[in-house]
Amino acid sequence: MKKLITASLICLISACSTTIPDNSSNIEKNISVEHDSFKNQTWIKTPLYLSRQGFTDTFPVKISYRALLKKGELKFIQLYVTSTSPTWGFYHSAKGEDGHSFSFNKIDSIVNSELSVSTTEHFGLTIPLSYLQKMGQKDWKIKVYGKRNEGVFVVPNSLSQAFLNKLK
Repeated sequence: MKKLITASLICLISACSTTIPDNSSNIEKNISVEHDSFKNQTWIKTPLYLSRQGFTDTFPVKISYRALLKKGELKFIQLYVTSTSPTWGFYHSAKGEDGHSFSFNKIDSIVNSELSVSTTEHFGLTIPLSYLQKMGQKDWKIKVYGKRNEGVFVVPNSLSQAFLNKLK
Protein backbone atom coordinates (compact mmCIF):
# COMPACT_ATOMS: atom_id res chain seq x y z
CA MET A 1 0.00 0.00 0.00
CA LYS A 2 2.82 2.41 0.90
CA LYS A 3 4.42 1.80 -2.53
CA LEU A 4 1.12 2.58 -4.25
CA ILE A 5 0.74 5.82 -2.31
CA THR A 6 4.37 6.76 -3.06
CA ALA A 7 3.86 6.04 -6.78
CA SER A 8 0.68 8.14 -6.77
CA LEU A 9 2.49 11.04 -5.08
CA ILE A 10 5.31 10.88 -7.62
CA CYS A 11 2.77 11.09 -10.45
CA LEU A 12 1.06 14.02 -8.70
CA ILE A 13 4.36 15.85 -8.18
CA SER A 14 5.40 15.22 -11.79
CA ALA A 15 2.17 16.70 -13.12
CA CYS A 16 2.65 19.98 -11.25
CA SER A 17 6.19 20.88 -12.29
CA THR A 18 8.60 20.36 -15.12
CA THR A 19 11.91 18.56 -15.01
CA ILE A 20 15.09 20.59 -15.17
CA PRO A 21 16.26 21.43 -18.71
CA ASP A 22 19.73 20.19 -19.72
CA ASN A 23 20.63 23.52 -21.29
CA SER A 24 21.46 26.33 -18.85
CA SER A 25 20.46 29.02 -21.37
CA ASN A 26 16.90 27.61 -21.40
CA ILE A 27 16.83 27.89 -17.62
CA GLU A 28 18.28 31.42 -17.61
CA LYS A 29 15.36 32.66 -19.74
CA ASN A 30 12.94 31.67 -16.97
CA ILE A 31 14.80 33.13 -13.99
CA SER A 32 12.83 35.99 -12.44
CA VAL A 33 14.25 39.19 -10.98
CA GLU A 34 11.87 41.03 -8.63
CA HIS A 35 12.94 44.39 -7.23
CA ASP A 36 11.17 46.01 -4.25
CA SER A 37 12.10 49.70 -4.22
CA PHE A 38 10.45 50.22 -0.81
CA LYS A 39 12.76 47.69 0.86
CA ASN A 40 15.60 48.37 -1.60
CA GLN A 41 16.00 44.64 -2.18
CA THR A 42 15.94 42.26 -5.12
CA TRP A 43 14.96 38.59 -5.27
CA ILE A 44 16.39 36.43 -8.06
CA LYS A 45 14.59 33.07 -8.45
CA THR A 46 14.51 30.07 -10.74
CA PRO A 47 11.22 28.28 -11.36
CA LEU A 48 10.44 25.28 -9.15
CA TYR A 49 11.68 22.19 -11.03
CA LEU A 50 11.26 18.48 -10.42
CA SER A 51 14.59 16.79 -9.67
CA ARG A 52 14.44 13.13 -10.67
CA GLN A 53 17.08 10.42 -10.91
CA GLY A 54 15.12 8.19 -13.30
CA PHE A 55 12.34 5.66 -12.79
CA THR A 56 13.99 4.12 -9.72
CA ASP A 57 14.08 7.45 -7.88
CA THR A 58 12.83 7.02 -4.31
CA PHE A 59 13.27 10.66 -3.24
CA PRO A 60 11.86 13.00 -5.89
CA VAL A 61 11.88 16.62 -4.81
CA LYS A 62 11.12 19.99 -6.35
CA ILE A 63 13.99 22.48 -6.21
CA SER A 64 14.57 26.14 -6.93
CA TYR A 65 17.41 28.57 -6.39
CA ARG A 66 16.74 31.99 -4.91
CA ALA A 67 19.02 34.82 -3.87
CA LEU A 68 18.44 38.03 -1.96
CA LEU A 69 20.30 41.24 -2.74
CA LYS A 70 19.95 44.29 -0.48
CA LYS A 71 21.23 47.61 -1.77
CA GLY A 72 22.92 45.65 -4.56
CA GLU A 73 24.86 43.40 -2.16
CA LEU A 74 24.34 39.62 -2.19
CA LYS A 75 22.95 38.59 1.22
CA PHE A 76 22.40 34.88 0.62
CA ILE A 77 21.79 32.12 -1.92
CA GLN A 78 19.38 29.38 -1.00
CA LEU A 79 18.38 26.10 -2.60
CA TYR A 80 14.65 25.85 -1.87
CA VAL A 81 13.47 22.22 -1.62
CA THR A 82 9.97 20.72 -1.44
CA SER A 83 9.51 17.05 -0.52
CA THR A 84 6.10 15.33 -0.69
CA SER A 85 5.64 11.94 0.96
CA PRO A 86 2.98 9.76 2.62
CA THR A 87 4.84 10.18 5.94
CA TRP A 88 6.69 12.95 7.76
CA GLY A 89 10.44 13.03 7.27
CA PHE A 90 11.09 15.70 9.91
CA TYR A 91 14.14 16.84 7.93
CA HIS A 92 16.79 18.70 9.89
CA SER A 93 20.12 18.61 8.04
CA ALA A 94 21.79 18.06 4.67
CA LYS A 95 25.23 17.25 3.29
CA GLY A 96 26.75 17.64 -0.15
CA GLU A 97 28.44 14.72 -1.88
CA ASP A 98 31.81 16.10 -0.69
CA GLY A 99 30.71 16.09 2.97
CA HIS A 100 29.88 19.83 3.12
CA SER A 101 27.22 20.50 5.79
CA PHE A 102 24.64 23.00 4.59
CA SER A 103 22.98 25.54 6.83
CA PHE A 104 19.45 24.09 7.05
CA ASN A 105 16.33 26.29 7.28
CA LYS A 106 12.95 24.68 7.90
CA ILE A 107 10.37 26.78 6.04
CA ASP A 108 6.97 25.04 6.20
CA SER A 109 5.16 21.72 6.69
CA ILE A 110 1.74 20.94 5.21
CA VAL A 111 -0.65 17.98 5.49
CA ASN A 112 -3.05 17.21 2.63
CA SER A 113 -5.82 14.66 3.12
CA GLU A 114 -7.96 15.05 0.00
CA LEU A 115 -7.51 11.66 -1.73
CA SER A 116 -5.00 10.15 0.65
CA VAL A 117 -2.83 11.61 3.36
CA SER A 118 0.37 13.24 2.16
CA THR A 119 2.87 15.55 3.79
CA THR A 120 4.83 18.31 2.12
CA GLU A 121 7.94 19.67 3.79
CA HIS A 122 9.61 22.87 2.57
CA PHE A 123 13.17 23.72 3.56
CA GLY A 124 16.08 25.82 2.37
CA LEU A 125 19.77 25.06 2.17
CA THR A 126 22.09 28.07 2.30
CA ILE A 127 24.63 27.86 -0.53
CA PRO A 128 27.83 29.95 -0.38
CA LEU A 129 28.70 31.59 -3.72
CA SER A 130 31.97 29.62 -3.96
CA TYR A 131 30.03 26.39 -3.41
CA LEU A 132 27.51 27.31 -6.12
CA GLN A 133 30.46 27.71 -8.50
CA LYS A 134 31.55 24.17 -7.59
CA MET A 135 28.01 22.85 -8.16
CA GLY A 136 27.97 24.52 -11.57
CA GLN A 137 30.76 22.21 -12.76
CA LYS A 138 28.86 18.91 -12.45
CA ASP A 139 25.59 17.38 -11.27
CA TRP A 140 25.68 17.54 -7.48
CA LYS A 141 24.18 15.02 -5.05
CA ILE A 142 22.76 16.20 -1.75
CA LYS A 143 21.58 13.94 1.06
CA VAL A 144 18.88 15.17 3.41
CA TYR A 145 18.55 13.69 6.91
CA GLY A 146 15.41 13.56 9.01
CA LYS A 147 14.06 11.99 12.15
CA ARG A 148 12.00 9.44 10.17
CA ASN A 149 13.35 9.59 6.63
CA GLU A 150 16.37 10.50 4.54
CA GLY A 151 16.99 10.76 0.85
CA VAL A 152 19.38 11.76 -1.90
CA PHE A 153 18.51 14.14 -4.71
CA VAL A 154 20.52 15.64 -7.57
CA VAL A 155 20.96 19.29 -8.47
CA PRO A 156 21.88 19.33 -12.17
CA ASN A 157 24.84 21.51 -13.07
CA SER A 158 22.68 23.19 -15.74
CA LEU A 159 20.49 24.70 -12.98
CA SER A 160 23.45 25.80 -10.84
CA GLN A 161 25.32 27.27 -13.81
CA ALA A 162 22.25 29.16 -15.09
CA PHE A 163 21.67 30.70 -11.67
CA LEU A 164 25.33 31.58 -11.30
CA ASN A 165 25.27 33.28 -14.72
CA LYS A 166 22.22 35.33 -13.69
CA LEU A 167 23.94 36.48 -10.49
CA LYS A 168 26.91 37.92 -12.44
